[in-house]
Amino acid sequence: MDSVNPQAPSVPLAAGLGLKVYRYRSLLRRNWWVLALTISLGLLYEGYILFSKPRLFESYSQILLRDEMISDVNKGVNFDDRAGRMYDTTIELLKNEMTLARARSRLALEAPGLTGKVDISATVAPRTNIFTVTGTGPNGEYTQKFVDAVVKEFMDARSVNRNSQVSQAREGIDSRVKKLKEDLDKQQADFQAFIKANNMAFWQEQAKSSAVFLSGLKNKQAELTNELSRLENLSPDELLTIAGQSPTAKAPVVAPVPGPNAAAVAAAASSPTSPAFNSQLYNQFTQVTQELVQRQAEVEYWKTIWKPKHPKFQALQNKVEELQRLLGTIKKQNAEATEARKVAIKAELKSLESSIESWQKKVTEASSKDAEYTTLQNAVATTQTQINQLTNNSGELDPKSSTPDPLTIMQAATPPQEKSPDTIKHLLLGIIGGFVVGVIVLLLMDRADDRVSSSTEMLDHFSEPILGQIPNVAETRKETGLPLLQPEDDRYTYAEAFRSLRSSLIFMPNQAEMKTLLITSAIPNEGKSTIASNLAVTMAASGARVLLVDADLRRGDLAQLFDTDGRFGLSSILRGEVPWKEAVQTTKYPTLSLIPRGPVTNQSGELLLKPDLVGLLEEFKDAYDLTIFNTAPILAADDTPTLAPNFDGALMVVRAAFTSARLSKNALNMLYQRQVNVLGLILNCIDAEMPDYYYYRYPKYYAAS
Repeated sequence: MDSVNPQAPSVPLAAGLGLKVYRYRSLLRRNWWVLALTISLGLLYEGYILFSKPRLFESYSQILLRDEMISDVNKGVNFDDRAGRMYDTTIELLKNEMTLARARSRLALEAPGLTGKVDISATVAPRTNIFTVTGTGPNGEYTQKFVDAVVKEFMDARSVNRNSQVSQAREGIDSRVKKLKEDLDKQQADFQAFIKANNMAFWQEQAKSSAVFLSGLKNKQAELTNELSRLENLSPDELLTIAGQSPTAKAPVVAPVPGPNAAAVAAAASSPTSPAFNSQLYNQFTQVTQELVQRQAEVEYWKTIWKPKHPKFQALQNKVEELQRLLGTIKKQNAEATEARKVAIKAELKSLESSIESWQKKVTEASSKDAEYTTLQNAVATTQTQINQLTNNSGELDPKSSTPDPLTIMQAATPPQEKSPDTIKHLLLGIIGGFVVGVIVLLLMDRADDRVSSSTEMLDHFSEPILGQIPNVAETRKETGLPLLQPEDDRYTYAEAFRSLRSSLIFMPNQAEMKTLLITSAIPNEGKSTIASNLAVTMAASGARVLLVDADLRRGDLAQLFDTDGRFGLSSILRGEVPWKEAVQTTKYPTLSLIPRGPVTNQSGELLLKPDLVGLLEEFKDAYDLTIFNTAPILAADDTPTLAPNFDGALMVVRAAFTSARLSKNALNMLYQRQVNVLGLILNCIDAEMPDYYYYRYPKYYAAS
């Protein structure tokens, strides 16, 4: 097909799909014989195959896979035939070329007189554990025996394979047991040697007692460390506050001690302390403090009664001073005792560290011995367990006790039955194949066909505007031709299409200068004469003075169409035989005049090149509002390209589903080369049911009620 118009507007998806469907439907309606031919050829081909095929016989055998063999996957040897893979493996082995070759060899020995070729297939029935082995061949007896041979060879191969796997598995187990026994002997020897070299009863008891003693040392170390921390963090006065507490008694409630160490004092008061340290000083400190508080209270009381020089008051003050000095002495002794206690604790901690380090080594050594003993003991037990398991597995591999083959022959090969020729299948293949080929041929034909059927397709090929879309009214054609439009014509959409064309011409730019109009087409039979006539009728109906000239000097037939005298016409005028006014014929349309073709001539090109034609057109312009020339097809004769440059405008008629877009473009190029003013295109004989044609949707709207 020719290249499309790059300036064509995009078409909505739904509209484009509708046009495609219509185009293919029209293609099928015009070329239905293509599908009929290809389907017939397909049926003939499949019929030939069907009747030329040899007679085939079919026989089948069945193999059962037992359910318990699928579910009991923990017993027996780990063969390849497991539930997840057994179906595929079995089918492939049944069709394997090695199995088929052994079956042929077996059959050659059992039945040397039989020959033939058999195709083997294997399937699994849906929702069952039954394998069906089917053989198809031209010799029925050979096919049956061959299916039996395939099944037997398959089962024999499985038996040999299973025995081989059992033997290999037993050899592997025996080799592994032998190696484990050697390892066990070495492990037991190492274990006994370790026991002899080490008194394990002693070491185990040593580990327990050492751990207990070491724990006691660490507890004592922790207590001394805590006491030393308390002595270092608290002042001597603060220590006196809690020095008398019992290690097991609940800490007494003491008065808060002011100062930065108040929190430490409270913590120390809540923890046990040694009863031997500072208990005597604490008692003295408590007694002196209580007596001092009492004496100070008496001083406060008596100073309001006695005078300062009173002997008893002075004696009381002296007693207070004496108690204060005694309290200072107690505090000093407490500070010295505290420092001595710190030195003693540090010395004891140092001794404990040495003892702990020594006992730690003993505990570590005892634990190491015990761990090594446990490791050797576990190694011996593990190896012995492995040997026992492998020995049990080896016993299960005994052919008498091993798992039986899960596959058993359920049914031997059935008697051969003649296979159905699948007539229905061949017929369907012929029909479907022929239909597909026919569709491809139709698509190729559509691809090569550049004839336009709608305005949308026309816009894809041409950049010129579409001034009119004339529907196909071939059903109204009579023996004398297609009737012209009448004032009360009942072809509503047909008449409305010409009114639309008239409006397109009237409202074109520079319409006032458009006095002469040429209508042509690319090839004959596109309907240009009918369009020129009906356009002239439509223009005259609007009151314009219209002159219609039949300039197709070879095959013009407007005189017959208007039922007028055609003896004199344009050819007579150009020869100078009659003046043009005498050649003008009146019609039944008041403002429409007609100049017929006149006598047929073979020198139309020469006549149309005469200089008199230009003057004649000027006279037409003066006498009429619009002059329409119906000319010959552009590609049929050179008349139109010769005549067209003298006109104010030209219209190209394109017949839908008839004219090649390539030919129409060639015709337009010929006009453009001669500087012709092409006003636009007229799409003729369009199908009124075309999806992008809208006038047909409302025919009742145009009829008078």
